[in-house]
Amino acid sequence: MSDQTVTPPRPRRGAIPTPRHVLAAARAFEPPVAAPPQFFTRPAQISMWGNDVHGDCVTAEEAFAKACHDPEIFITDSEAIGWATGHGVLEGAYLPDVLTWMEHDGFRRNGTVYDDGGHSSVDWTNPSRLHGAIAQGPVKIGVAADQLEDAWLSTGGQNGWFATGFHHDDNEDHCTSLCGYGTIGWLAAQLGVSVPASVNAGAAGYAMFTWNSIGIIDHPSMVAITQEAWVRHPTTVTVGTLQPWPVLHQGAGGHPVPTLQHLLNAHGAKLVADGAFGPLTDAAVRHYQHSAGLAVDGIVGPKTWQHVIVTCSLGNHGDAVKGVQVEINYRNLSGNPATYLAVDGVFGPKTDQAVRGFQQSLHADVPTVVVDGVVGPMTWQGLVSGMLAG
Repeated sequence: MSDQTVTPPRPRRGAIPTPRHVLAAARAFEPPVAAPPQFFTRPAQISMWGNDVHGDCVTAEEAFAKACHDPEIFITDSEAIGWATGHGVLEGAYLPDVLTWMEHDGFRRNGTVYDDGGHSSVDWTNPSRLHGAIAQGPVKIGVAADQLEDAWLSTGGQNGWFATGFHHDDNEDHCTSLCGYGTIGWLAAQLGVSVPASVNAGAAGYAMFTWNSIGIIDHPSMVAITQEAWVRHPTTVTVGTLQPWPVLHQGAGGHPVPTLQHLLNAHGAKLVADGAFGPLTDAAVRHYQHSAGLAVDGIVGPKTWQHVIVTCSLGNHGDAVKGVQVEINYRNLSGNPATYLAVDGVFGPKTDQAVRGFQQSLHADVPTVVVDGVVGPMTWQGLVSGMLAG
């Protein structure tokens, strides 16, 4: 059996150098207070966030920055890749473009949006300013990655690599994150690794995230390869929170069981939407879970809801539309039958108007809800979780 380190596949890059006139015009970061003498943020969970197979390093760094939040926000690989794909930056991006988009259209998960705060450029050659920025939140940097990749490969892509002795390289092609600073010896202790004999443990260094790892780079090497640096303030802005998906199982009754039954019927069940989660509904749930590749337990929690819902809008017909109409009527407290929607499965103008009214009211509490008449995941979650129901 060989004890040699397995060399990982070479990762991808994707930073596009920001035009110098854009950098010159950017607002400069001014530390609000003196930075602590040493600082390090190490998330419990990090990932490649797609950067092993895509050039989405600029987006992957955003996911890392969210992981540095307290409490930690872990964005999945699929969410990061989806965001990058949706913004056309899966294979390369300008750093300030992504920072700007993230201010108003951040990562979305479970009804919550995680945006960036505003961003400023950072003088990475000035240790006091850079330390102040890192202490406020991870600093996003654009670097030339040839020498960095060799350092990363030295540990097989694991934490604890050391990047020292770099020569100047202005061929910016990658985005990384600085999440700590201090002496190299102190940073190594935080990572639980030993400083190589060839490295000065007392020299100033930085903790750097890249490609699902955190390593240590000395100050001269960081300056030699860095071409731009940015800090978000604050790093994360949490926008709007929907109530959680309800959890239903056999024995449940009332709202939103009728909606669940209509949705199951939209997938081929033949249930009576009577609001009683009995054996027939239990069997239909288990059948659906099996067909969708989910855990077959008869419990309708977030994963089952997210699979069983059906996006619908004006012009659609069917059982899923009946579920929408039932939900709208559930919120009608007038007591006047004439004001109720017909539960006929026809998404016509009245249903459209009612959905938009619900979305408009929900938007006041959760600004990320879009008023468009489309009953997608966020609107469904607002409906079945009982929001705005009396």
